[in-house]
Amino acid sequence: MFSYAGKKAIVTGGGRGIGRAIALAFARQGADVALAARSREQLDAVAAEVRALGRQAWVFPADLSDVAQAQQLVADAAEAMGAVHILVNNAGGGSGTPGGIGPLEGITPAGFDRVFDLNLRAPVFASLRAGERMRDQGTGGAILNIVSIDGLFPAPTEGVYGAAKAALINFTATMAVEYGRYRIRVNAIAPGSVETYLTRRAFATEEQKVERASFYPVNRTGTPDDIASAAVFLCSDEAEWTSGETLLVAGGLKATSDVFRWVRAHNEVPEGRRL
Repeated sequence: MFSYAGKKAIVTGGGRGIGRAIALAFARQGADVALAARSREQLDAVAAEVRALGRQAWVFPADLSDVAQAQQLVADAAEAMGAVHILVNNAGGGSGTPGGIGPLEGITPAGFDRVFDLNLRAPVFASLRAGERMRDQGTGGAILNIVSIDGLFPAPTEGVYGAAKAALINFTATMAVEYGRYRIRVNAIAPGSVETYLTRRAFATEEQKVERASFYPVNRTGTPDDIASAAVFLCSDEAEWTSGETLLVAGGLKATSDVFRWVRAHNEVPEGRRL
């Protein structure tokens, strides 16, 4: 089960966190992997880990908020590997983007554009380029978009990011319909709170970690390996009848914890009242 022998996969944001975990999980199942992100040093380190597992690895430094670079990455990786069977659009985020992350009152057009470029425009056009290659190869394939729980539910202070992910969720379902005739499957994973470099501020203290975990029915937050395990299934041949789906991987939580924190912080509780 879950043999990736002969598969050629592209993983964006592959230098650390969830992207690294997915790349290594694919390699353990037998896939060769092309890695893309901005930092060559991080990519080289993950590539070495892939090769240590006996698989081939290629490194493509790129700014994945740039549509042209995202498209070129797919073309270059497919050429280097000889084919592409899997694309994982994992690069994303927005933390620290002025005018793009924060309460809606502070959103600016420039900040909005930066968040949408990285989280929607680039993944869309990378997917279309990969879809063309998979179609022309005649092999079919799997495209996986890493979205967010914020794209499914209200996301106070991350409204633009959530909107971009919501749009990518819709695109995922639409591309699955239009490209299904080529045996190309398109799915998404919507993670809850996963501890990575990009989310480190939310996990800076033990108290923060305990609070975050308490929102989840299983009483823990996610790890990159939790997302990688779901990715292995969705991109495998065993999932060949699963397409157009968004899998919520969030420890049983059915809404973002951001909603509860926002409401609790901004609503007054009358003295003496207890929940």
